[in-house]
This record gives sequence, structure tokens and C-alpha cells, in this order.
Amino acid sequence: MAFAGGGLNRASRDSAPGPRFFLFAVLSVVLMYYDQRDGWSSRVRYAMQAAVYPVQVAVGSPRKLWTSTSSFFESRDALRTENARLLAREQELSLATMRFATLEQENARLRALDASLPPLVKRSQLADVVSADLGRLRQRLVVDKGDRNDVFRAQTAVDTHGLIGQTVRVGPWSAEIMLITDPEHAVPVEFVRTGLRTIAVGTGDDTDLELPFLPVNSDVQVGDSIVTSGLGGVFPAGLPVGIITRFARDPDQILAQVRARPSATLARDRQVMLLWFDASHPSAPVNPKLTEELPPVSVGDPVLAPPAGKDTPAAKAVAPP
Repeated sequence: MAFAGGGLNRASRDSAPGPRFFLFAVLSVVLMYYDQRDGWSSRVRYAMQAAVYPVQVAVGSPRKLWTSTSSFFESRDALRTENARLLAREQELSLATMRFATLEQENARLRALDASLPPLVKRSQLADVVSADLGRLRQRLVVDKGDRNDVFRAQTAVDTHGLIGQTVRVGPWSAEIMLITDPEHAVPVEFVRTGLRTIAVGTGDDTDLELPFLPVNSDVQVGDSIVTSGLGGVFPAGLPVGIITRFARDPDQILAQVRARPSATLARDRQVMLLWFDASHPSAPVNPKLTEELPPVSVGDPVLAPPAGKDTPAAKAVAPP
């Protein structure tokens, strides 16, 4: 019994909180004193934070790596999608820009066509060029306007720069235009500077006209402008025809060698303007249909009687018996 009682007394003495409490209280007071005085706990926490930081980085690295990898692939996919969308948008804008540029050029061309028309034009019709035959023996254009659009034979065709030619064949929905550079075409022209009149004929080259009927003593200079003279009953006066590019005199020849460059861009025209003229205008060309409908006249017709007196030779020649 004595042994058992002694063991219980020792256990009760060892488990008494008094000494340990006193020890921890003293330690706490000492630590608070030094912490208040020298900031010892801050330095300890600073050192412990430095020691624990690698562990924190190592613990957080897998999650951060996963997040970064996911964000990278998501950003890459998003950039690819955005890049594809921007490329498609760029193509759409490029096509729209080209369409706007084409419309702007066409608008400018139409404005230039309207501005270049002479005042005697009663009506005009824009025609698209369907095909072009620009060989040495033929200089022709086929346009998409014909008899259904009131197009007629020998109708004047122009572009923004000057005279192109005249229609020679007319179908229901198309017409063929003979260019002024066709070897079979000739147009009466007049020099703007001097008023000299002659004829310009085609050479089979869409950049060249020939004026073969000018004497060597003609007042012609390189750079002179030539326009339609209004003679011939097809073209009105004043339509630009070309610019003189060559004038050569040969003492052994009666006629000079004269060449001109057409004002119209014959080989590059995609659209031409067909013209209808006001027949009552003084500068309008003669309508061949009207001359065909005139009744035949005889020598004794009083309309042809000259205003001279009865005794003149001309009066005697046309006087009725």
C-alpha cells in the first residue's frame, strides 16, 4: 500500500501546473520585453518568412504552372481565331475598296463624258464594249446597244477624250463601230490654230492617223490640235480628233507627210457614248435619211435657179425651155 501511495503522490506532483506555468509566464515576459525593446520578434518573423518562401513557391508552382499553361493555349487559340477573323475582314475590306475605286473611276468617267458633249447633243447612250478587233486591216468595236436602243447606222461614237468613230452595222441588240483609225475610214478635220481643213484617214494602228492631202507649204506644227470640221454630213464640228505628232517636208514631193495621234483612247475604252443630235441646231450634221426622202430635182426646177440675172450663163443653163 505504501508503494502504491508513493507512486500516486509523484504523479500528482509531476502533473501540477504551477511550475510549468511559472516558467512559461517568465519566458513570455522576457520575450515581450526584448520584443518591445529591440523588435526581436520582427527579425525572427523576417528570417522565418525568408526560410519559408521557397517552400511556398514549391507548393504553389504546380497550380501556377497549370494555370499558365491553360492560359497560354487559350490565348493561342483565341489569337488564331482573331487572326482568321481579321484576315477575312481584311479581304472583305479590300474587295469593298476595289469596288469603291472602280465605281469612283466609272463615275469620274461618266462625268467627263457628260462634260465633253457638245451643246447640240439631244440624247446620249452609254454602251459597253463587247469585243474589239484592232488588227492592221480592221479597227472595229462591238458594243451592247443596237436597234432596240434606237441606234442607227453612221451614228457618232465618242469617249471622254474625243471622237472614236461611227457605227457601220446595227443589229437588234448590238452594233459595230468603225474606229477613225480603220484603214477604210476618213474624217474631215480642221486645225484649231489655223482653221486649215483637210481629211484624216486611218492607218490600221490605233495610235496613228495620217493626213495625206496637205501641201508641203501648209502652216502645220507638231502639237497642233485637230477637230472635226463638220463637213461630210456625219460628224458635227468641234469634236476632238487628234494631235499632230509628225510633219515632214520633202522638196521633191507636192504633199507633206503628216501624222497625228488620236485624242481618244481607242484600245483601252471599255465604254463609249453614242450620240443623237438636235436636227434643228445649226451645227448638227446632215441626216442621210432626210436627204434620201427629198424628191428628185431637174435642171428646170426653179429651186435650183441661181439668184443671178437672166442673162448670165448660169441662168441660161438652168432656165426652162
